[in-house]
Amino acid sequence: MVLIMDLLPTSFKIYDEFWATIKRYNQWFIKLRFWAVASLILFYFFIRFVLGLELSEIQDKVIISITGLILIYNSLFMRIHKNNSYSQNKVNELRLELYQMFFDLFSLSILVYFLGGIEAPIFLFFIFHMIIGSLILPVLIMYLIAGTLIVFFSLFSFLELSGIIPHMAVKGLYNHHFYNDLNFVVGFIFIFSFMLFFCIYLTSKIVQELYAREGHLKNALDQLNEAEASKQKYIMAVVHELKSPIAAASSFLDLVIGGYAGSLDESAKDKIVKARRRTEESIETINNILRVSKFRLMNKLEVESIDIIKLIQKIVDSIKPVADRKNILISLVTKGIHTKISGDSVLLNLAFSNLISNSVKYTPKDGQVDVVIIFDKQKCIIKVIDDGIGIPKVDQDKIFEEFYRASNAKAKNIEGTGTGLNVVKQVVESHKGKLELFSPSEIEKNDRPGTEFRITIDI
Repeated sequence: MVLIMDLLPTSFKIYDEFWATIKRYNQWFIKLRFWAVASLILFYFFIRFVLGLELSEIQDKVIISITGLILIYNSLFMRIHKNNSYSQNKVNELRLELYQMFFDLFSLSILVYFLGGIEAPIFLFFIFHMIIGSLILPVLIMYLIAGTLIVFFSLFSFLELSGIIPHMAVKGLYNHHFYNDLNFVVGFIFIFSFMLFFCIYLTSKIVQELYAREGHLKNALDQLNEAEASKQKYIMAVVHELKSPIAAASSFLDLVIGGYAGSLDESAKDKIVKARRRTEESIETINNILRVSKFRLMNKLEVESIDIIKLIQKIVDSIKPVADRKNILISLVTKGIHTKISGDSVLLNLAFSNLISNSVKYTPKDGQVDVVIIFDKQKCIIKVIDDGIGIPKVDQDKIFEEFYRASNAKAKNIEGTGTGLNVVKQVVESHKGKLELFSPSEIEKNDRPGTEFRITIDI
């Protein structure tokens, strides 16, 4: 098995997607083999009762035995694959593929011999196995397997030709016996060998090129992630520097308000108090930016106990003036026993602000936006529902992708960048929550399907 690992290209050894693909293929091959068992049973009844071909007693027994053998070893492979301690080892996944290849070729070889040898149409499945094996195993190993297979195939073909071993013909399949025609046997083995080696070469070449391209894409993605990380670090540094002069200005304003710079009339003091409040808001905004940047950079949360009703009520109150200008009725409804949740208040505020403001933004005049908070045992469910323009079915699977915008929003020239819902999804998933989309919504109207975003978070 160490030899197989040594034969793999270096890029494959360090490429996690390659190993994930092997694991998926092994699982797929196991499922496919159960279908092969069913197909073999159907094949047996087809040649016996539909085509009316004669099978000898030993051929009947071999087909039944091989079918049972495939079912047994495939069930064993399935149990091995489900064993986490086994499947988590990369070498074991390669070993499992090699074992499957060996047992399949052994079973197929027995079937081919007892169903006519060189005359059996099912020999084409040898080519299928070469293609399957070349998707995973090193090309030199596949050439070795193909070479061994050709040697054994040629050996029993010439032994049949010379009469040393009996030919197990399927009576009624052919009018002419090809197995004892030397020219046919030689020509068949030559073409069969060429097809096996050519399939291995072509498949492995395509696979290597695909993995090479995926490798380039992965490197490009890594570079983008590094650039994003550098950008977030830069933003954090710049924003942090902005905080210092604002904090200093806030301290000076405290001195003035406290009367250390002399007495002030009420009008001047009122203006300075408002300026002080603005500096506090600026510092809070800077702290929020730093927390969001830290989240995007390190996926780090600052968990605290949150009164989700107060948090969302504050968002609704801040957005209500915008809703009032469009004559949109926005309401907050709570159900169940009020319970606090654990999470990052800044990030959750960012997520719910995005969803609620989007509902107001994409709902035409005289519309409706309902925010419903449900406390259900160990879960808190927050629903943001509107009767706006909705999200077409064709867009719903992609709407949470970064920079993706729904087709109807673009058609109506509604401003947006397509980044908000992606951030919402990241925030919800970082809280181990669930984000769902429904459109049309439960308050849809004839010409306005509406949208519902439902967030479920553990209490």
